[in-house]
Amino acid sequence: MIDMHAHYLSPSALASAARGGLPVPFDADSRVLDFPSGPSRPVPPPLTDLAARSRWIEERDIDLQVLSPWMDVAGDDLDPAAAETWCRVLNDGCAADLVEDSRFRALAALPVADGEAAARELARTVGELGFRGGAIPTQVGGRDLDAAGLEPLWEAAESLGVLLFIHPYRVMGGDRMRPHFLGNVCGNPFETTLAALRLYFAGTFTRWPDLRVLLAHGGGVLPTLAGRAAHASRHAPGFDRSVDHPDSILRCFYYDAILHDPRALTLLMNAVEPARIVAGTDYPFPMSLDRPADHVRQAADQAGLTEDQLRGILCGTAEEMLNG
Repeated sequence: MIDMHAHYLSPSALASAARGGLPVPFDADSRVLDFPSGPSRPVPPPLTDLAARSRWIEERDIDLQVLSPWMDVAGDDLDPAAAETWCRVLNDGCAADLVEDSRFRALAALPVADGEAAARELARTVGELGFRGGAIPTQVGGRDLDAAGLEPLWEAAESLGVLLFIHPYRVMGGDRMRPHFLGNVCGNPFETTLAALRLYFAGTFTRWPDLRVLLAHGGGVLPTLAGRAAHASRHAPGFDRSVDHPDSILRCFYYDAILHDPRALTLLMNAVEPARIVAGTDYPFPMSLDRPADHVRQAADQAGLTEDQLRGILCGTAEEMLNG
């Protein structure tokens, strides 16, 4: 199995931040990074422990894990120059840690405060460090992705033939999302859905039809709401285009399988082509799937997928995405 959704932060990046001289200070006692919009959550030790991670994936028969930055510390609120410096530190540290370990690949942290800088860092990490794409949040300093000046990034990702992984960090709802971990339970999938629909209706995939975008957490509620969005485009004001069928929206994206209920994953398998779904774990956070392959297999059985389709979700589609 290939795990397409996992997070990592290099200890060397934290050590550099602790020494000072970087745009983001790190307090080693509290394990907190200090950003312009406020301190991060404490960095969980498993996020930086590559040896423990290696044992974890081996116990679960995960052949390859693709590491993404932790969006909490990717620095979407930094000014463009500081963001570019910080993301370079994150990416160089990750690359150095993985240089002799074939069990891992990486997606780059990108300085999305500036589209040109994000495109440059994507090209650098792919060309020089062997990264397989980049990861971006659902909003940039309060600006939605379609209004954040990221056109150079879409152009670069399509030209390079690499993946962009959209993963939420800041979420809608404010204080209403604070109880019961709702910022994660509801806020993350709602954010992903909003980002996907805004990109679609902004014409992103018309301009860059070969852009590969992977949505976290099963695409949020996009598979459920795509039909509603298509209907609205035909009957409600405020649309520049009319969508005949929800598949026109759904086939623009790829989806991870992290839905925590095989019945929900079965719905995703019935809504989109199985070839657009990849396995993932969300390691090492509380919402991670402990037995991801079992989760996928149970849903595939319920959806009536073939063995070839199951293999595609567990590794085939990921192999294609990673190899370009």
